This record gives sequence, structure tokens and C-alpha cells, in this order.
Amino acid sequence: MIYKTLQTTPDEALNGTTALNMVALEKGATILRVHDVKEAVECVKLYKQLHA
Repeated sequence: MIYKTLQTTPDEALNGTTALNMVALEKGATILRVHDVKEAVECVKLYKQLHA
């Protein structure tokens, strides 16, 4: 669904996915269900570093 909003392909939607992962973390999410695990882990690490 992200790729439709961005008017791109699913393979090109990673940036949007990462942005929404960060929003979810900011809103209190403790679990992210993702396909791009490496990128999501990096996002969580950055989030934790920013809020340490």
C-alpha cells in the first residue's frame, strides 16, 4: 500500500517504509512486522540512539 501512495513499485518503496517504521516507533510501537529486516533493525537502532 505504501508504494501506491508513493506512486512507485513495491521494490522502490523502502524509503517510505522506513519513514513509517520511525513514525510507528515514535507512537510507541514495540514490534515492527516487516519484510526488510536489515533495514528495520537499522531504523530501530537509530531510534534507540536518538532516544537514549
